[in-house]
Amino acid sequence: MPVAPRTRVVILQHPREARLAICSAWLAHIALAGSELHRGVRFGAEPRVRELLAGPGTALLFPDLGPEGEARAPAVQAQSPETLIVIDATWPQATKMLRENPALAALPRVALAPAQASGYGELRREPGPGHLSTIEAIALALGQLEGAPERFEPMCEAFRRSVALQIAEARGSRRNPRHRPPRAGISSPGSQNPDEGP
Repeated sequence: MPVAPRTRVVILQHPREARLAICSAWLAHIALAGSELHRGVRFGAEPRVRELLAGPGTALLFPDLGPEGEARAPAVQAQSPETLIVIDATWPQATKMLRENPALAALPRVALAPAQASGYGELRREPGPGHLSTIEAIALALGQLEGAPERFEPMCEAFRRSVALQIAEARGSRRNPRHRPPRAGISSPGSQNPDEGP
């Protein structure tokens, strides 16, 4: 059953992220009542996104970076924002989206200080410690803003289950046939039949 947070979550997803087997932004979207998901890189011609970015009480979930690109201390929010904008993209893609959308880059920011590593584990390499999947970042942010992290922990649990299933499929018998070991008596390209000699 979807959780109804006090803050409305709006996800701006880079189109390439939608193609991934585990789309954590989609999981977050269906887990949160009232959330919105918009795909694109430039949103200047999207009336709904422009309306959201211009609305009072809108903040961006993104590190507040210093002049050298270092992440500053997490912002302390006097009150929860009415709308929290979240970018679902790789870090280079997110940087481009900020550059292409000045109204997005100008929003006040909510930053995080994750205590745990991303639940992606071996499935997807994050650029560094403290980097999270989109759904994990949203759950952590909402938990901090509302002072009730346990309300949003099921989102992270669902994400970790999805990752575990994906890893099991990749290792199991249903993985891509190109990666299956050859059957007995059949040589794969580049292998040698022991009877043929060197």
